[in-house]
This record gives sequence, structure tokens and C-alpha cells, in this order.
Amino acid sequence: MPRSSRWALLAALSVFPCLPASAVRAQWQSNTGPAGASLGTVVGGDVDRYLRALIVSGLIGPLPMTTRPFGPDDLRQIMGDSTTAAHPWQTRVRSHTSARATLGAVGFLSANTGFPWGANDGAMWQGRGVTAAAGAAATVRWGPLSAVLAPVVFSAQNAKYPLMAPRIRGVSPLLDPLLPLDVDLPQRMGTSTYTRLDAGESTIRLAARSGVIGISTASLGWGTGEAFPAILGPNGGGFPHLFAGTSGRGVRIPGLGLISARYVLGTMPQSDFSSVRGSETYVNRTESGTRRVGTGMTASFMPSILPGLELGASRFFHSPYHATRRWRSWSKPFEELFKATFRNRTGGAGESGGDQENQLASVFARWAFPKRGGEASIEVLRDDHNWDARDLAQEPENNSAVLATIRAVTQRNAATLSLVTLEYFDGDVRPIAQARPQAFLYANSVLRQGHTVRGQLLGTPLGAGAVAGQRASWERFTAKGSWLVHVQRWRTRGLPSDDPELLYRQPGQPAPNNHDWIIDIGVANSRYRHAKVLTLEAGMAWAGIWQFDAPRANLYARSSFSIF
Repeated sequence: MPRSSRWALLAALSVFPCLPASAVRAQWQSNTGPAGASLGTVVGGDVDRYLRALIVSGLIGPLPMTTRPFGPDDLRQIMGDSTTAAHPWQTRVRSHTSARATLGAVGFLSANTGFPWGANDGAMWQGRGVTAAAGAAATVRWGPLSAVLAPVVFSAQNAKYPLMAPRIRGVSPLLDPLLPLDVDLPQRMGTSTYTRLDAGESTIRLAARSGVIGISTASLGWGTGEAFPAILGPNGGGFPHLFAGTSGRGVRIPGLGLISARYVLGTMPQSDFSSVRGSETYVNRTESGTRRVGTGMTASFMPSILPGLELGASRFFHSPYHATRRWRSWSKPFEELFKATFRNRTGGAGESGGDQENQLASVFARWAFPKRGGEASIEVLRDDHNWDARDLAQEPENNSAVLATIRAVTQRNAATLSLVTLEYFDGDVRPIAQARPQAFLYANSVLRQGHTVRGQLLGTPLGAGAVAGQRASWERFTAKGSWLVHVQRWRTRGLPSDDPELLYRQPGQPAPNNHDWIIDIGVANSRYRHAKVLTLEAGMAWAGIWQFDAPRANLYARSSFSIF
């Protein structure tokens, strides 16, 4: 039982089947087609992607797509709108969202031949070898109260493969090779079969007018990213949290537009292989605690005079889990923007020793053109604060990354909907690094798990440090099934020696060959028959300089079967 000082969150979350703290991945409840609408829009899942396609194609009205997931009630209201045009999944989605109670099950099987491969797949770890998983999903709706309980269990063969030696000598070879002491990203989840039970995409929520509150372990989707979410996405699954904010459709302010917002407060466990040891509470920088507090807020505005435009911002904090006053960081998303205004701070500009918390923040813009069947978006990510307004104005690129997305509908009618998506993420080191040291994206020197939960990144799956990625995909939805074809390129960066400053080359310094890159090509097909869905996927991920040594290929295959 949780101690009294943490009852407000953890006792409430005890209604879920299991909340263990070790590392996993499992988001394949998303492979449920229109029948999966009874779960709401699982971030990154079939219904989530389909809803975005409907908006871009103009088959439904504008929606705030930068604060997800939408709950079953949200989806029921959206799809039940009388102004919604006919679309391929219309009848099935309405049928499954109108039910007051549903029960379903999902099975999953995958295999990787060369190395672990899988991204934006929630909590499940798809290591080398075979991974099998199973889950149940029950939903119930009683007036304004609704619940989704979706526990999952999986077992990964987690077979052996070549590991890259960490740049710091004497640490476990399982740790992240680039930042073994600053981020919780194991190369391999132990040395044997890896099995775990997880609460999955579970949520209990209470809706009142245009507001909603609840408790959840579901994945969160903040911002404009899909393949490369900047702050929060489905790559690492969810973490136990309380939430409050607007309903999925937002709050309409007459004459002005639509406002959408969400606040979260929760705890984030680490993996069993993190370099952080000792108490779960914060003691000092050496023993920073195996558990952290996560607080964040995202908000967006869609003006009435510019239909389809969405402007917004997000802030998310990792804070120490203290032995006393454990929830004192609840107000972090509302604090001052600049470090110069912090109370009880020591040091000057550029000095981070006075901060225990780590902030991620972004601003974003998304503009859909339904009549043209297109959408464009951009998001700018910042890791940590600026010192003051002058610092922001002079060096806006400091510790930053940029995400851009373009979508275009290629076919839209009552029977078929298809679109092409191009997404680009650039988190590479900026030229400013020649004069001012830059932080590693998603890593932190105080709370040394970084921007992770249970050993996986909460943001883009590209990795920590200086990263970049590009992805092109084509999707096609019909009443009988769907297709997804993708080509993507990931580029990560490592260090050839123990000197981290080699990442930031001075003028005239030769560039070391320390880029590792992977090209992934895959195709997936889902077939729908009433409430049954069968999904098959296959592809190849080819690493051009695997572990900065030699090329290596990985063939992968995945299948799932669900019934609701």
C-alpha cells in the first residue's frame, strides 16, 4: 500500500490491474481498426490516425489535434455530429462508440532477426527474437463517468546481439552508450527473456460540460508530431497520472474560437537497468531517486476567423520525488519562463547546478486546408529554460529541435480515404555550440533518467543527444481494411572517445565519423470483418554503420488479431 504522503495519486491509481515499475513496451491495442473506437483514440493507433485523415480531408469539422488522446465519449460526439460527411468507417465507429459497455481481446506476435526494432509502440519492448503479447479491454459508460481498462502482458525473447561499449568505462554494457549516466535508455533489457504485466491504455474519466478530469496510465500525444513527437508520444507508453482540462472538442468562445488545454500530474518509474540506485526519493545529485514527478500542461487556440489553424504551446517538467512534500512541484507548468526570476537560485547565466527540475517546452502551429485536402505544421522544442528575455532573443536556437510535417489527401469519398504524410525532425547540434555548450536532448545531469519512463523515451524514438529523422508514409482506409506503407531514415550520433566535447567541434576541427543511421521500409495491411481485425506487417531496417562499425540488417514481421 502507498504511504500516506502519496495517497492522493497512487491510491486512486490502484484501481488499475497493475502498475509495476520495470521497463516494457506495448501499444498494440492500437491495431484494432474501427472496432477499437470503443477505447477512444489510442495515441498513434488506427482510430487516431483515421481521425486525423478525416480532418485533413474535410469530412469532419476542425478539431484540436495537438492534445490527445480523445476518450470514447469525445469520439462518440465527434462521429455523431450531424454535419459529418459520409466516410469509410462511419457506421462501424458509431456502432462501437454508442455501446454503453464493451469487452475485447487482442493478441500480438512479432520477430526481429538482427537487433531490437520498434517505435511508437507503447510500453512493449520488441527486442531481438520473438515477442508475444496478449491483452484484454473492457469499457463502460455511466452518465458522465466512463472507464477503459486495458491491461496487457508480454514476453520478449530478448536474444543476444552486439552491444556498443559505453563511452564511460566501468559501467554496465546494457546502458546507453552515448549517455550511460544521464539517460535511462538500456540497449538491451537484461540478458534473458523479458516478461511483464502492464496497466496499458487504461483511463477513468469524469466529464462535465466541456471539461474533464480523471486518472490514467494511457499514452499521451502532445504537439504536432506523429512519427517523431517532440514532447509526449506513444513511444514509451504512458505513466500513472491525474489529468484535468477541456473535453476533446475543446471549449468554444463565441466570436473568438476554440480553446483546448490539458494538465497532468503523475509519477514516472525508471527501468531496472538505470544507473540511478538507492531510494525512490531524492537525496542528492548522486542519489537522485528512482522515481520522479512529472507535471505538464499543453494548450492551443483555434481562431474563428482562420478555420483550420491551431496555435499552441506545451511545458513538461521532471521533478525530484522528495521524501516530504512530494507533490510540491504540481505548479511547475505555471512558473516563470526565465531562470533569472527563480527564487532560491544560485549561480549565474549558463549555470545549471541550482536546478533540480528539467523542463521541456515547445510552441507549435498547425494549419489544415480541408478544401484542398492538405495540412502543414511546425513545432519548435526547447530543452531547459532561457536565462532571460535577452538570452531568448539572441540565442533562440540554444538546446533546440525543429519538427515539420506536411500531409496531402490523395483520395476521399464515402468508400475510400487515402493520404500521404512527410515528417521531418531535426535535433542536431546548432552552430551556436562552437561558442556555447549545448545540452543533450532528452538527457539530464541531475535527474539522470532523462525524458524517459521505464527505460524508453517519452518523446521521439530517435534517441537522446543530437538526432534527426525523416519519414514518408502512405495510408489508405476502406470499410474492409487499411494499408500503411512507410519509408524512414533515422540518424543518431555517438562519441568515438570519452570526451563529450567532441560532439561540439570548434572551427577548423575535423568531423569524426560518428554518425549511425538506419533506413526502415515497411508495409502493413489490416482486414476488418465485423468486430474482428487481423493486421500483418513486414519490413527491413538496415543500419549503414551499425554501432559505428559495420552495416547490419534486421528483418521484422508483426501480426495482431483483435475482437471487440
